[in-house]
Amino acid sequence: MDGTSMDEDVRAALLNRYYKEVHATMLAYQSSTLGLFPRGKSQHARVRDNVYCAAALWCFSLAYRQVGDDRGRTHELEQSAVKCMRGLLFCYMRQADKVEKFKHRQSWEDALHARFDYMTGDHVTDDESWGHLQIDGTSLFLLILAQMTASGVQVVFTMDEVDFIQNLVYYVERAYRIPDYGMWERGSRDNVGRRELHASSIGIAKAALESMNRLNLFGDQGSSFSIIHVDPDAQYRNCVILNTLLPKESSSKESDASLLCITGYPAFSIDDPALCKRTEDRVKELCEGNYGFKRFLRDGHHTVKENKSKKYYDPAELTHFEGIECEWPSFFLFIVLTELCRGHLDEAEKYWKKFEKCLIEQNGHQIVPRLYLVPESELGDECTTQGSLVTLKDLNYRMEPLVEDIPFQWAQAVFYITKLLREGLISVYDLDPLGLHLPHQSRHRGMARHLGFKAPGHETVIQVALIAETARLQSILATHGIPTQTQKQVEPIKIRAPGDILMKIYSRLGENKKLGLSGRPNRPIGALGTSKVYRIFGHTVVCYPTDFMLDFYTSFDIRLLIDMVKTSLHFLSLYWNMDGRPTFCLYLIDNRISIYSKFVDLLAQMKHGEVDGIKVRLDRLQAFIPTSYIEHIASGKDDDIDRQLQHKLIAPMRSRSSAVHLSTSSGGSSSVFNDDTFATEAMEPSLMEEEEDTEEERPLFGPADLKEMSSYQLRNNLKHEKNPLGELYLLHELMKRNEKQFDLDTTIEERVQMRYEEAGEKKHWMTVRLAGSLLHKVVDCLAPSLTSMLVRAKEVTIGVFGYPEHVISEPMGPKDIVKIVYDKCMQYDPIEAVLQQEIIIYLADFMTSGYHSPVFESMWDVLEWTFVEWQ
Repeated sequence: MDGTSMDEDVRAALLNRYYKEVHATMLAYQSSTLGLFPRGKSQHARVRDNVYCAAALWCFSLAYRQVGDDRGRTHELEQSAVKCMRGLLFCYMRQADKVEKFKHRQSWEDALHARFDYMTGDHVTDDESWGHLQIDGTSLFLLILAQMTASGVQVVFTMDEVDFIQNLVYYVERAYRIPDYGMWERGSRDNVGRRELHASSIGIAKAALESMNRLNLFGDQGSSFSIIHVDPDAQYRNCVILNTLLPKESSSKESDASLLCITGYPAFSIDDPALCKRTEDRVKELCEGNYGFKRFLRDGHHTVKENKSKKYYDPAELTHFEGIECEWPSFFLFIVLTELCRGHLDEAEKYWKKFEKCLIEQNGHQIVPRLYLVPESELGDECTTQGSLVTLKDLNYRMEPLVEDIPFQWAQAVFYITKLLREGLISVYDLDPLGLHLPHQSRHRGMARHLGFKAPGHETVIQVALIAETARLQSILATHGIPTQTQKQVEPIKIRAPGDILMKIYSRLGENKKLGLSGRPNRPIGALGTSKVYRIFGHTVVCYPTDFMLDFYTSFDIRLLIDMVKTSLHFLSLYWNMDGRPTFCLYLIDNRISIYSKFVDLLAQMKHGEVDGIKVRLDRLQAFIPTSYIEHIASGKDDDIDRQLQHKLIAPMRSRSSAVHLSTSSGGSSSVFNDDTFATEAMEPSLMEEEEDTEEERPLFGPADLKEMSSYQLRNNLKHEKNPLGELYLLHELMKRNEKQFDLDTTIEERVQMRYEEAGEKKHWMTVRLAGSLLHKVVDCLAPSLTSMLVRAKEVTIGVFGYPEHVISEPMGPKDIVKIVYDKCMQYDPIEAVLQQEIIIYLADFMTSGYHSPVFESMWDVLEWTFVEWQ
């Protein structure tokens, strides 16, 4: 029915009839205290059920907005929805301590509870007796909160609540590496309590993050302090891992009805139409039945064969449920909603007719059963035979609805949303004011609120600003036609390392002492984050990429450094997903790396506007501001950050010995962005060619020879040891004995750092790797790289050949990975502690590149030490 041409009297009559149904089947059960809805007679409110109930009431209020005399029902229904959402928010905020712990270590023990007493909000189960870690549930709450706020409904009232919502964003941001229990609260298909990555959880988290980004929770009445910020690099990783998992739901589930919530309403998470169709088709092929959709194959939930007294299943028990899985009619509704949003009316009507056959009547009202099950009387010998391949669909058995005294609120809510949309009482844009249902290319046109994320574009032009550390370096590069600016020339724009400013200012976002929340965890800022221009405390701030902060020894390799620059440009050209252009700031240190001929060749390509087919634009930094993406960050005034912004730029990782510095001249220089020859000093330097890796001299002794020496002997040998690797052997032995000082002025750690930097300059990789291990160096992006291997059904084994190993089979945080690497490698072969980190990064790149992925298809267990042995 076309809602735009519907007579107002007809609309009012329909709504009034539905209002009575909603009162009888939903509002009659809403808690008078918190506004929550129970599931059945348990008196337990579940997050997912209540979010859909709030969405249904909100949709009814939107429909009543178009009725002249609404009898106050617009306000009543809207506030009932708000009360439900605020009830959930109240239950969540009581667990602020869990949010604080979880965002740092992502442990299932710290997960937010997903069930509450619907009257008091108290916990009804402990941490261990239920699968509370459900990223999709928390994400769904954020998603519907964003949609309601975008429609003009205010759910969040105070800055304390804003801070908490910001922390909920941190809670779900790392969904791509958080194994959870999923929508069905059971984890893996075999129901043994094992958590795994679920595509449905990641998909809803992705949609929630996209919806929350730059959302002002106070609506039109808010200021910059009530805006929510989302890490674009975390959003990108969620997209990548989601696309890698699909069309499967998880490692144990070939498909799952929950995927229908991300192929369509409410999340619309899959950007690739072909992948979306393939995922949806597989769900229909494997899970669709006559009375709804199976949750997943061999699902024993509520079947007559399930032993309800047991929490977990026994091994091989799944075969008992094959062919008799229950079917959930509410998933017909998700397809109807999705097809209506797509404008496929015939397909929507086809599934609506299937759904109508599943409705039952109670007390004069249409009720959606939670599920249909095969009664014991219908089971034949075929289904009771273990291992039978005969399915229920083939046998065409009769199924019976699960009749409950209190309607299943999740299904009932989706039923009413579908009726409102199908009959034209609300529009698609009422249901989805953020436009998530639109194709990505047009998703942000005509929306009431300007979203920060958009579809990655194929014609992205990358703005490149070259910042020379000194006027001397600027002069040298100018003689070879490379235009740069100095820090003084870009003023008042501030150039900073992301760790100096961004990580500190982000750590203030969401900070709330009353709630015990600390703000954003200390996570690196990725390439997307450092390609934005920031407005902080009235200053314009640009950050150079984290990759070029020279904290890991691979940055000593000029070939790798050049490759990192090209990789970053390629990444930005493919995955930049914000309005405006990315601004890539390359800070050039006054050392010999900046004047290597191959590096200058790369800079020359940038000047000519193209690097390996990637379009770039080289210009003054000031010229880029109007076309850049600008992020305004507001938080409480911080004297430390303010001082950082006032100070002059400190070069990244400057050290006593790492760089061979050029003698720096005094004075500034004129503009270099023109065709005139740059004025230089008397000498005209020539470019340096990269030195070949030189053979390292090995010491005459090894680590084993030092164990019997006294500390006095070790120190005495140090005075005479000329071999850098031998010196590190001696220093390592002293470190194992908890010795701290090298001499009166230098600690042992500082001495190792000096050898680390010197070896890096000389490309003595064995020495630099040993020093890196002794300094406990950690490569960036370790956790995402490991996750990208695990989602391809791999296991990663860490350890030294011949010694105890650790098998990693599920994603984990970087701190946990580093602890495993150093625990398993350091005492047996210290060099492998950093070498195996390198291997994780490189293998992940190979697997995700597509060119080398066939090599790994038949590899189940990735043994890190085998790659070390093959060197």
